[in-house]
Amino acid sequence: MLRCLALSPIVLFTFNLDPGSQLKADDSQKTEVIGFYTAGCIENSVELPSEGTGYQVIRLSRKRYYGHPNLIQYLQSLAEDIASRLKGALLIGDLSQRNGGPLPSDHNSHQTGLDADILFWQNPLAIKRTLSWPEREKMEPLSLLTPDFARIDYFRWNSVHGKMLKLAASSEKVDRIFVNPVIKRELCKEYRGEEWLRKIRPWWGHDGHFHVRLRCPNDSPLCEPQEPVPPGDGCDEDLNSWFRLETLREKKDTKPQAPRQLPQQCLAILSR
Repeated sequence: MLRCLALSPIVLFTFNLDPGSQLKADDSQKTEVIGFYTAGCIENSVELPSEGTGYQVIRLSRKRYYGHPNLIQYLQSLAEDIASRLKGALLIGDLSQRNGGPLPSDHNSHQTGLDADILFWQNPLAIKRTLSWPEREKMEPLSLLTPDFARIDYFRWNSVHGKMLKLAASSEKVDRIFVNPVIKRELCKEYRGEEWLRKIRPWWGHDGHFHVRLRCPNDSPLCEPQEPVPPGDGCDEDLNSWFRLETLREKKDTKPQAPRQLPQQCLAILSR
């Protein structure tokens, strides 16, 4: 379960006061995404300030708060919408490392500055005040599913979660958003037929956070896009297949694909 520590009287971390400071500092350098989401890097990334209107970055010691300017602007805009429309606050987890590339643990993706993890949990303390470094370090996703991961836990799930995802997916910058198949099924009950729902893609895990993935930027010709999202709202046979025993067995027995090779251009960037 999530715990929040009391505020420490010792200043352990200097927070950024100007949410746009990093964007201004990097205006003279061109940011470029190179490669695929699971095998790539980013040149001249931008740092997401540790807090701003409607959001706070957690687990700052991991130093995974860098991304393309499109991602930084998207997250700040989304957080402002969440704060003004839903009276909430986002807890933002991993983006990418400064130069992108493979992470030491936890993810195969998050390599190009176009991915971000956002907790579903609306922490009441984060809505009221800035959390301390120790509080942020202890933050972990809180699952919205029952202990057997088979159903929605309605003691934790409420209408704000669907509204968060609708706001998040409505941006034209978003390529897709990964959530647990059980959560996708829940969304289909309320929002079936709505255009934004096609971007919400089922993937195991993602029951305590949602994973936003942006499109390749127009100014990054070496960025490799993912296959387009299929037409329709995704509330069809594709979603149903995630809950069939034979499908689960096939997924379990499938041999992992060989990892993609990093582009040659990334080797120099990641060696810095």
